[in-house]
Amino acid sequence: MIEATAEAVRIEQAPVSRCSHSRFNCRRVRDPKAVDRLAQRMGRIGFEPTRALWAVETEEGFEVFAGGTRLEAARKLGLETVPVVVHPGLTDDDVARLSDQDNENDEYHLPVSPADVWAEYARLRDEEGWTVDRIAAAKCGGDTRLVYRRIKWDRMPPKIKRAVCDGDLTEGHLTAIGGLECDVTLSAWLTTEAAWVELAEAVVRDRAKNGAKSVAATRADVAAWREFIAYAQAVHDGLPAAARVAFVADLYKRKARTLVRVKEAERAILALVAAEAEAARREAQGAAEQADEAARAAARAAERSEQEGRLLARFHHGDCLEALRSWSGGPIRLLLTDPPYGADYQSNRRWQSRPPEKIAGDDADEAPGLLSGMLSAVSPHLATDAHVLIFCDWRHEPDFRDIVEAAGLTVKGSLVWVKEEHSAGDLRSAFAPRHERIIHAVKGSPEVTPRIADVLQFSRTRESEHPHEKPVGLLQALIRSTTAEGDMIADPFAGAGSTLVAALKENRHFWGAEIDDKHHQDGCSRLLGEVTPNVGNVGI
Repeated sequence: MIEATAEAVRIEQAPVSRCSHSRFNCRRVRDPKAVDRLAQRMGRIGFEPTRALWAVETEEGFEVFAGGTRLEAARKLGLETVPVVVHPGLTDDDVARLSDQDNENDEYHLPVSPADVWAEYARLRDEEGWTVDRIAAAKCGGDTRLVYRRIKWDRMPPKIKRAVCDGDLTEGHLTAIGGLECDVTLSAWLTTEAAWVELAEAVVRDRAKNGAKSVAATRADVAAWREFIAYAQAVHDGLPAAARVAFVADLYKRKARTLVRVKEAERAILALVAAEAEAARREAQGAAEQADEAARAAARAAERSEQEGRLLARFHHGDCLEALRSWSGGPIRLLLTDPPYGADYQSNRRWQSRPPEKIAGDDADEAPGLLSGMLSAVSPHLATDAHVLIFCDWRHEPDFRDIVEAAGLTVKGSLVWVKEEHSAGDLRSAFAPRHERIIHAVKGSPEVTPRIADVLQFSRTRESEHPHEKPVGLLQALIRSTTAEGDMIADPFAGAGSTLVAALKENRHFWGAEIDDKHHQDGCSRLLGEVTPNVGNVGI
């Protein structure tokens, strides 16, 4: 029997659509099979008035706190109304108490899952804001210790909750198991949750083998675990900080679950600490050698810094004409450059997240003058027998030839650089361009040795953001055929420094100039990447 309430109750036929589950009914999971069985029974004999739902009435309808499974069966059956015993004047505490009494006293009920009971205790505290005393008064006859335990059990791993629901564990077992705690510093070996699960599994195993394991035996197991965990904690805290992680890792590796295993891990870590102390002693003995090596490394760093300074001094940042006016680098054996073509070019090829910037001076009005002015400035510094190699495209080659000849140079021919793939260009009415021209001119009568074909095939490379970057391999081939080691190579429009890098690789002296900040910075970075101390690069 459910206890009578202080005020009179009434029974009425309530619309199913206005019935909802009370938040104080601790049954959170309703077995679909039980709902089906009830629905079939109702279909045969109707909804028994003696099995009326218990509810409190609100503005929204009826909050059912007893008979929730029957409500779900009525919904499944499609009933429009159900009998409801309406309890006026109930407090939330009354509803929570009466709901439990209904679940406990009704022989038709399946038992409420213990996990649902624990979850309800936790919910009342955490969501409803109830005190432990209030929960104890409404739910378990004032037993506050039981409230604390059940709230703690709600945090138990799902595997343990299932074992309790299946009857393999009792709340007595959980009281013993829940008394075990592991310090967080040992969590990489054993967490509190993992310990609970392992102890619970031991109970279930022993029950399957020897019958139900007593709570007293579980307490003994917990006491043994407390002993080896405390011992492990003491060893951990007494170790040097650097050794603690290794000790915990060894405990995990050994799956230490006895005092004997923990002591084995202790001996291993103490041996490791002793070995590390010996290693530290040896390291101290070698301190002098390390100091010597540090000094040598500092000397190498100083040498590299000096080489880098000499290297960067050969790459002028600014207008090439200004630098050529005060030239002091000796005779130039090869002028190898890629001047602005006058095409006002900006690539649409997606080499990077945004197209490269336009080349400084690359417009039809300015480019010819730049080339002419450069040749005039550089001609006095060319060797008696010197080569001149100037990149251009077919549109500007005639004009460039005229400018070269006007500077007093002799045009010897036109080289063709064939790329591995064509560029964009006119996509509808022209063939796909796949080459660039290189004007070859000379001062005097220099030789080409070794003599190579005037069609050169080299894949394009992308070592910088410069849109007209030339492959270093192509430039090396040109340098090898027109100069010897130690000769001076100049590139007044050096861009990102490909010519300079090629000259350095071929052990030639070099000089270059670039007016654009970004390209000059990229070129400097590339040159610094080629510095190798103690090699004796001629270019450095």
